[in-house]
Amino acid sequence: MRHLLDRRFNGYIGIKLPHELDDLVESVVAGYLDATPAARQETLDAIQPRAAGMLCVFGQRMATMAVRTDSTVPLYRGIVGMGMGMAERTLDDPRDSLFVPATVNHSATTLGTSITQLATDMRRYLPEPAYEEFLAFDRRSEQDKSLADSGGPPADPGRSSSTGPAPPLA
Repeated sequence: MRHLLDRRFNGYIGIKLPHELDDLVESVVAGYLDATPAARQETLDAIQPRAAGMLCVFGQRMATMAVRTDSTVPLYRGIVGMGMGMAERTLDDPRDSLFVPATVNHSATTLGTSITQLATDMRRYLPEPAYEEFLAFDRRSEQDKSLADSGGPPADPGRSSSTGPAPPLA
């Protein structure tokens, strides 16, 4: 977990996909998934705010990878990472997590599933507060679940969104 605090993660959200830093976060998530329930709780208890932020960014990055690869597999890894980061209110500013579920929801919808389905499938690994937050997010109106309404960028260029196709890139 300590390596998620490394300076190399500065600007992680904007680094080209895929990247070796994704593999480092993936190893943390994989270790958590392979652990006993008691060890998972110890991991959650050890998460510091900066590491929580990196886990949430990992979730966003995996949501993007899921659409790029047309596979839900990265979404499952991403939602667990996000759940770890959102657990026990470890983020410096909880509002930082508003965009995270919107990103996963957008990718899940694009791939024909939902954030509720992802959370339900991974429930045994998700901290209860994160699981409940994912379900509550899915109960919002469609507008309130949009990327733009959550403070994020518009949908991926070239992909259709709830407001229609993206304009051509210049």
